[in-house]
Amino acid sequence: MSALASSTPTDGTPQRAVEAACYTQAGWITGRFHLPTSQAFSDFLLQSGAFLPLTDAALPDDDAVLPFFALGRDGLRAVAPDPGGAGIESTGTRFTSPWSVTCLLGDSVVEGQIDFLTNQRLSDFLRAARGFILVREASWQTLPHVGNPRSESRHFPVLLVNVAQLVGIADAEVQRGHGHPGRLAPPSETEAG
Repeated sequence: MSALASSTPTDGTPQRAVEAACYTQAGWITGRFHLPTSQAFSDFLLQSGAFLPLTDAALPDDDAVLPFFALGRDGLRAVAPDPGGAGIESTGTRFTSPWSVTCLLGDSVVEGQIDFLTNQRLSDFLRAARGFILVREASWQTLPHVGNPRSESRHFPVLLVNVAQLVGIADAEVQRGHGHPGRLAPPSETEAG
């Protein structure tokens, strides 16, 4: 995926196009979102009303490309934008640490890392979570026991998961991050000795 050149709509606001793959109950829908150049992609998802305009949209299992598709925001389970075009950094900040999590989305699971303040617990982070949670190094996979006809998996540098669509979220068994209370990778025999 790559960002397209900036454009200017009829109201004069400079815009940029961001390619994205959107996971919904119907499956993966791809296309381009158009948002003001200065607006953060996560803000666009939260402040754009009930429907998000998607251009050059491809619906699941359909070769046709629709010039316009109104995508229901509340039905979005997850969005994988082009990180460069969306202005999303592929790493956290110096005030945060990565924490490995597993997210359950009804018919699929996402594993990856979220960034939150060092020495904060996952439960503290989730208490204030609204809108979409940014998961880095995300691996998405269908759950075969939920009636999915085929097993499918995808990997994304970043994936925004809709909090309202989450069945639940848990710490991963082994942590790649450091600085958080909780279970880090077990010590080696040398360290434990």
